[in-house]
Amino acid sequence: MNPSTLLMIAGILLVETLVASFASFFLKKSSGGESKLDIIKSPFFYLGGVLYVVSSCLSIVLLQFLPYAVVLPLGSLTYVWTMLISRWLLKENITGRKLAGVALIICGVVLLAAGQI
Repeated sequence: MNPSTLLMIAGILLVETLVASFASFFLKKSSGGESKLDIIKSPFFYLGGVLYVVSSCLSIVLLQFLPYAVVLPLGSLTYVWTMLISRWLLKENITGRKLAGVALIICGVVLLAAGQI
């Protein structure tokens, strides 16, 4: 694979996982209603859904370049973004155990990606 293709794949992967994390964030925001009807009326519910569709479309693009058994595990980068978003926007606590888990995820992603170069 040439360097420009690798750079494009890395960029798509980062955007895809970031979009998926924000999709989850907006679905979390929509869950604050008191009833199921409140959730369905929330614009955050629809924004989260649209972002999931965008993320899925980007995954399909990645599948054109990488095997399924690589693309889906690389999607675990979503957990890294999710932890950062939860801290930044929801003021959730990040423990040492969470940081260790994210470090393991990043190591796994690096090992998977290195096997494809």
